[in-house]
Amino acid sequence: MKIDMKVLIAFVVGAVIIAGFEFMFAGGSLLYCMLFFIAISQGPIAIVAAVDIVNSQWIKPYKALMFSVRHMILFIALLFGVFLLAGKLELFEAWMHGHQTAWLNPEFFSIRNIALLLLAWVVANKFAKESLATSDKKVKWSLFWLFTYVLNQTIIAFDWVMSLMYPWISTLFGAYFFVEAFYSGLALAAIFTYFYHQNLSETYSEKTFKKSQMDMMTLFFGFSVFWGYQFFSQYLVIWYGNIPEEVAYLKHRLDQFSILLYLVIVILFVIPFITLLFRKIKGNPRAVLPIGLIVWSGILLERVIMLAYHMPLHPVITLVEFVIMAAIFVWVIKNRTDVAPQP
Repeated sequence: MKIDMKVLIAFVVGAVIIAGFEFMFAGGSLLYCMLFFIAISQGPIAIVAAVDIVNSQWIKPYKALMFSVRHMILFIALLFGVFLLAGKLELFEAWMHGHQTAWLNPEFFSIRNIALLLLAWVVANKFAKESLATSDKKVKWSLFWLFTYVLNQTIIAFDWVMSLMYPWISTLFGAYFFVEAFYSGLALAAIFTYFYHQNLSETYSEKTFKKSQMDMMTLFFGFSVFWGYQFFSQYLVIWYGNIPEEVAYLKHRLDQFSILLYLVIVILFVIPFITLLFRKIKGNPRAVLPIGLIVWSGILLERVIMLAYHMPLHPVITLVEFVIMAAIFVWVIKNRTDVAPQP
């Protein structure tokens, strides 16, 4: 659970600055930023867990980098506390005013979300320790992490997004979120490939890292297809069921964001699918960087479609808070304390 003191200081300073904006301005800017960064903080660790379970070795060059993002989970737990203290729980007014249930009530909502984020951080730290040390317990902790990851992403999907349109429900929404977080982690791996390929090639040999890169980018290609499958499955169930409270979710967004919705499909499925078909692109660090950034932009755009119908997203405040969180995200990676596995 070792964390650099400079990172902790950055967390406190960042939280204080963001708290200032949250107390002064209304809207869901912080929720929007948290939805993006929780995906790219948990998804990379899930990738390592999935590979460790099958005891494959190609992930080794990427391991320390993928684990380096885990401390952002602690920062997001801190920011969720800021979100609550700033009174932003009122954004969930659809169920807070006269529609509360045993599950949807302010106290339980707050406790379970902070508790699950802290649990995820603790489990991620333990898993990182066992996996980087190539311990016999790494498979067990891989399973623990994947369970925690799926639970976290599912609750985030249900609590942070689905409950905004209560009583709309979708049993596939949680799966959609943890698949997309995994996909965002692969996009991060593509970005790491560009910025660290020279260092990793020198550490693990160019041949070894090239094989790891090809395997990672092939997985990236596979999840572009899987994301498309999840998106279509979500749509198919809503269309086929034709239940008014389910159809309303898509109808409102098609009426307001139809062009953006189609653009998300192009960005998150069509572009990665076509480009990553080619072996030369998968093996070129300069080529995979823009694909990773494009996938991230698609996820950011999709989050706008999810939230903007229900709450204001002040463009300036959203951008400022996003830049602060992005800067801390980079700072966390640069100040990682993990020892990379031996070649």
